Amino acid sequence: MRALSDTESEASGLAARLEDARSRAAFLYGDVIEGDEGEDGKSSILIQEAERFLVRGERRRDELDTHAAFLRQLDEQLTRGIDSLRQQPTED
Repeated sequence: MRALSDTESEASGLAARLEDARSRAAFLYGDVIEGDEGEDGKSSILIQEAERFLVRGERRRDELDTHAAFLRQLDEQLTRGIDSLRQQPTED
């Protein structure tokens, strides 16, 4: 089912981007803790942006998980229905 494949592909890409954002945020947070963020507070701003991305990304991942589960269930129901129709005797 193409819709399921597309959903799983998006979820996989999103997971990689979320992991990258977590790593960047952790690195930046370390800079802030050590006081290396500079006078302009750029690291703090980047951390806030990363946090917003992570929150949105996690929400989207939840949506994709729900969507994928629905599509799997739909596929199973369709497969069972088609198999049931195939097993019915044909009329001449």
